[in-house]
Amino acid sequence: MWIEELPNGKYKYNERYKDPYTEKYRRVSITLTSKSNQAKKQAMMDLQDKINSAINKPNSKNITFSEAIELFISDYERKVKTSSFLSFKSTKKAVIATVGADTLIKNIDSIYLRKKLEDMYYNQGYSLNYVKKVKAYILMVLGYSQENGYNAEIPRFKLNLVERQTETIEKYLEKDELRSLIKQLNSHMRNTRKADMVEFMALTGLRYGELIALREDDLYEGYIKVTGTIDFRSGNYNEVVRTTPKTKAANRNISLSDRAIEILFKILQENRFYKETKEYKDLGYIFTTNKGIPIDYRTFAPALKNAAVKAGIRKPVTSHYLRHTHISFLAELNIPNKSGNGASRAY
Repeated sequence: MWIEELPNGKYKYNERYKDPYTEKYRRVSITLTSKSNQAKKQAMMDLQDKINSAINKPNSKNITFSEAIELFISDYERKVKTSSFLSFKSTKKAVIATVGADTLIKNIDSIYLRKKLEDMYYNQGYSLNYVKKVKAYILMVLGYSQENGYNAEIPRFKLNLVERQTETIEKYLEKDELRSLIKQLNSHMRNTRKADMVEFMALTGLRYGELIALREDDLYEGYIKVTGTIDFRSGNYNEVVRTTPKTKAANRNISLSDRAIEILFKILQENRFYKETKEYKDLGYIFTTNKGIPIDYRTFAPALKNAAVKAGIRKPVTSHYLRHTHISFLAELNIPNKSGNGASRAY
């Protein structure tokens, strides 16, 4: 290592290394404000890190799991959809708590991780699906660390957890339950549009994000074209980010029954009235507030849940229940469960 004094009074530390791919010598450097013994020691470590990174040499530094998470997060955010990244962020605390923030990643093996995940399920009461989700994220973090030269093992084991015996709840609504739910929502003026949304989802099988992403441009004679979804989990109610659907197969056309067309016509008529007001922001969406913003799930979900309770429905009703309700309608009518099928007013 050699040092050069710069005109601005700082010091440039240099080191030469041999590139294992080209077998040519290259140089790395770092600039510091001092040439004290402490600065020289720091420069030696930083230069070695640069060389290791350049030649893809495993990093000998022992990092904790919390440090590994932070390295992973910045890369993961730019590679995945916003909804996927926000899903990870919402699980991050549980992921760190499971492994331990100060646990060195080099010491995380199959035995250690299996015990931690079993404790989550059997002692802390987390669901099987949630534990599997946490495991997947932990392996992703360790995999990223390993790929970037850190000493990390990727535990390989199957979670053999005994599924809890719980009462099975039918995750769809019977015809009379759907009628009661719609009636209850319609009993309050502020929820009448939500009642129309409930009925439209049951008739078409749309996911909630797909429903509020529908634009007037997506309407065709006798069918709708599903081309996107909206996710509000950024935290801002007024920030509308339209992204691609959940999967490639989610891009589809859905035929509409007469009743579904009737609901759309009603909504469009109401929107024309709202468009006359100064507060309305015309973004082209259909299922919106009176200000033109797609209705956020955080306002829809509580209204749906409360209406279900008041209607005497003993199920934890969510928007996904309506998708399953649509499927049950098709099954009753002996119609194949294909994405392009819409149910008639069969309730």
